[in-house]
Amino acid sequence: MHTFRYFSRQAVEEGVTMIEAIELMKEAFRSLSRGEAVVPLRINLSQTAQNAQTLFMPVYLPSAEALGVKMVTVFRDNPIQNLPLIHGLMLVMDGTNGQPLALLDAEYLTALRTGAASGLATDLLARKEAKVLAVFGTGAQARTQTEGVAAVRTLEKVLVFGRNLETADAFCHEMRIKTGLPMEVAQQPERLLEADIICTATTSNVPVFEHRHLKKGVHINGVGSYRPETRELPGETMQAARITVDQRTAAAAEAGDILLPMNDGMLGEAPIFTELGEIVAGIKSGRRSDDEITVFKSVGNAAQDLAVASYLVKKAEEYNLGTVLG
Repeated sequence: MHTFRYFSRQAVEEGVTMIEAIELMKEAFRSLSRGEAVVPLRINLSQTAQNAQTLFMPVYLPSAEALGVKMVTVFRDNPIQNLPLIHGLMLVMDGTNGQPLALLDAEYLTALRTGAASGLATDLLARKEAKVLAVFGTGAQARTQTEGVAAVRTLEKVLVFGRNLETADAFCHEMRIKTGLPMEVAQQPERLLEADIICTATTSNVPVFEHRHLKKGVHINGVGSYRPETRELPGETMQAARITVDQRTAAAAEAGDILLPMNDGMLGEAPIFTELGEIVAGIKSGRRSDDEITVFKSVGNAAQDLAVASYLVKKAEEYNLGTVLG
C-alpha cells in the first residue's frame, strides 16, 4: 500500500547519522560529476524589504530512483528575533512512477548535508594528521560543520570565531556537551594560524579572515556564501589555493568566493576547478602535498538533499520512522 510520510526536524536528526550522510554524499557527488543527476540551477526569489531570499531547487537522482524539490527561505534578520535563519521543506517523489512519498523539514536536512559534504571534502583534501579545527559562525551550519569534520579527523581542539562573544560561548558549551570535543572561543584573529582545517559558515558579505593568518597546508571548507556578490574567503587565499567545488555549473553562477576574485583578475580568465565527485570517483587527485592550501567551495546542491531524504524514506519503511499521513 502506498504511504505518504512527514519527517519533522527531530525525525530527520534521529533518522540519519553524520557518518551515514557522508557516505550518501559520495554517491550524490559522484552522480553529479558523471552527469547522471539532473539538477537545474535553482530559482532565487529575492525579498529586498525583508532582507530575505527564497530558493527553489528541483532534482532528479537516478541512482536513488527519486525526484525531489526543496524550498528554502533565508531571512537574514531572523536571528535578531531568535528565529532560525533558514526554514525549508523538501518533497520526495518516486522516480519510477511520480508518486509523492514524503515531506521533510529541510532546516536540519540542509545543515546535515552541508556538514556531510564538508566532512567528505575534509577526508579527501585535509592532511591526515590534521587535528585543530577553526569554525567561523555559531549557527546550525557551524554545528554540522564541526560534526562533519569530527567524523573524519581526530580533533584535539576546536577554535570558534564569532561576532558575539556571549553567543560563541554558548555555542562552545552546547557543542562540548553534544560532541565531547574541546571547544574554545578564539578572540584574536592570529589564532587562526593554529588551524589545520577551517570551516566558514557565516552570512558575511566580506572575508571573515586575512590570508596572512593561514598556515601552510591548511584545508578550508567555505559554505556560508552562496550568492555572486558575497564572499567569506579572501581573494589572496583563493589565488593561492587549489580549489575544489561541489558543481562547476553552480559555482560559476553563484559562488562569490570565486566570481569576485575572478572579476579582479586574480584567478585568470577561465580557471578550471576540480569537482568533489571527480575526486570521489578517482578521476582527479585529492591533496598533492603537505604544504598545499586546499579550498572546498560549496554553494549547495539539491542532489545532496535528495540523497539523504530518499535514504531516510526507504529506511522509514523498515523502521517505521516519521509520521504516516496517508
